[in-house]
Amino acid sequence: MDMTASELVANRTSLPSLRALYADPRRKRSRERDLGLRWRARDGSTYRAAWIEETEELYAVRHLDHDGHGGSVRILGRLPAERVERAAREWPAQCDADASFEWLCWQVRRLPR
Repeated sequence: MDMTASELVANRTSLPSLRALYADPRRKRSRERDLGLRWRARDGSTYRAAWIEETEELYAVRHLDHDGHGGSVRILGRLPAERVERAAREWPAQCDADASFEWLCWQVRRLPR
């Protein structure tokens, strides 16, 4: 897995903010499952990941950095509830490690569609 975060999330839905994400009423009213608060990308940026129950979307929001960059959202993929339960048990061990965001993207990318 030598791909960058940008390469791994290419062709994924990108939104400018959480406000844009929640503009969809299904997302706004849905329950969410947190999947990690600090996923680290190789470029130094960090992300929070969560799953939206109603749409089955796993998304990541980039934390703001000291220059005020960030806040953008990437829909990484769709996962049914049973996969999310498994991920919630297995993935936290990777969270906060170097290149953990790329690891997360790779895990979602390799899941069957």
